[in-house]
Amino acid sequence: MSEPTDPPAQPPAQPPKSEGDKPPLSVITPMPAQPQVSWLRRWITSVGETITSLVLYCGGMMVMLGQSLVRGPRRPFALFDTSYQLLQLGIRSLPLTTLMSVFVGMILAWQFGEALNDFGAKNSIGYVTALALVRELVPTLLAVTVGTKMATGMTAELGSMKVTEQIDAISALGADPIKKLVWPRLVASTLAMPLLVAWGNVLAMLGGMLIADTVFDVPAGYFYATYIDELEPLHYVMSQTKALAFGMLAGLVGCYQGFTTKFGTEAVGQSTTETVIAVSVLVLLADFALTTIFMPIG
Repeated sequence: MSEPTDPPAQPPAQPPKSEGDKPPLSVITPMPAQPQVSWLRRWITSVGETITSLVLYCGGMMVMLGQSLVRGPRRPFALFDTSYQLLQLGIRSLPLTTLMSVFVGMILAWQFGEALNDFGAKNSIGYVTALALVRELVPTLLAVTVGTKMATGMTAELGSMKVTEQIDAISALGADPIKKLVWPRLVASTLAMPLLVAWGNVLAMLGGMLIADTVFDVPAGYFYATYIDELEPLHYVMSQTKALAFGMLAGLVGCYQGFTTKFGTEAVGQSTTETVIAVSVLVLLADFALTTIFMPIG
């Protein structure tokens, strides 16, 4: 007869786990590390955003230019507004134009005179300074200074109108803000800049003549003769073409910045600062492009 077997031993009862019990650290699964954004990706993103904003900025200005060219010449012609803006932009810019042009001519003649005097060729000051002043320095420097002054004035005026909702009021009354506000300023700046550059060319020549006569003993008549002899009609065309382009750019940037001014206490000041930068950069880019076009011609 078989002996009875003992029942299997039961494991000791575990105390019930409370809700606050946590598993030991050894069994916690670590969270995967978050991928870090590399500096290259951040740089590419920044470059992409900058390019996108530049494209949108230039596109917005081209749209405003197209709207102005389509709506502006229609009847009724804004002759009074255009004449008023032309007088304001031209007359108010004459003192700065006079000061800039005279001193640019004097400084350039002095610099070239010192260099030429070392080689015994001081009588060639007129030949050397003529092309540099007429083709390059006078239109470009006046565009950077006077053109920026014009553009910032437009931005401040139109930006204030945008913040105070005066532009919206003009639209609500049935008038076209582009025809009423943008077109007269664009035409005025485009016409005023060539006139100021022509005046600046004369004053720059007189400033150089003064230095040549008083400092280097080059007769004023001889300086004038060599100065005029070096210039050709194409050089004047180049100077006036640059002035037209720079004036249009200044007016376009000033109006666009004013119309896109955001609402807020600092918006007008920020738009004005952006106008200074935009006009300076665009003028230099346009100057390089026009110089590249005209240089093979002469």
